[in-house]
Amino acid sequence: MKKSYQYTLVFMILVASVFTAILATAQTTMKPIILDNRLVAEQRAILEAFNLKPGSDDEVKKVFSSKIKPDVRTIKGQEIKGYRWEEGGEIKGYAIPFAGSALWGTVRGYLALNQNLGELLGITFTEQNETPGLGGRIDEAPYKEQWRGLKMPKGPLSYGPMGDQKIDAISGATLTSNSVMRILNELKTNVLSQWEVK
Repeated sequence: MKKSYQYTLVFMILVASVFTAILATAQTTMKPIILDNRLVAEQRAILEAFNLKPGSDDEVKKVFSSKIKPDVRTIKGQEIKGYRWEEGGEIKGYAIPFAGSALWGTVRGYLALNQNLGELLGITFTEQNETPGLGGRIDEAPYKEQWRGLKMPKGPLSYGPMGDQKIDAISGATLTSNSVMRILNELKTNVLSQWEVK
């Protein structure tokens, strides 16, 4: 009887060791591909914020490397890594990162504005954990597209009529909608107000 327990224990250790080695090898082998996919996803999000929509991953890399430049600023003692869109030596706009807490976790993304920060070019989300079909709809086109072309108001951003446009919250996702608005207003107050255009 004792021998069978020892056999079972040794067998379990061997099987666990083999599968651990397989998983470790797979992760090591796939790590460069995973990192490249993350980089392309980030680049695609920035391009979409600028309303530049290349198709394939190779097109994303090509457009990003030719038109987008890093733009790192220190604002209130904090380093902020934004990006600027340049074409023909002319700055077309800036993509500035934002992050903040929402209903179920952190929301991160980029707000893109034109060269004088007076008009929104677009918004994209790179991370959100909101409820699918409700708060998760912030990452869907109808919600994001309504921000394009919005003139930046002197006061805070808000849902409802804003100039010639109307910004709608997501029905059934009040907390997430309000969280996004709070995050964007914090970005406007703390970062955009200090961002010097070039």
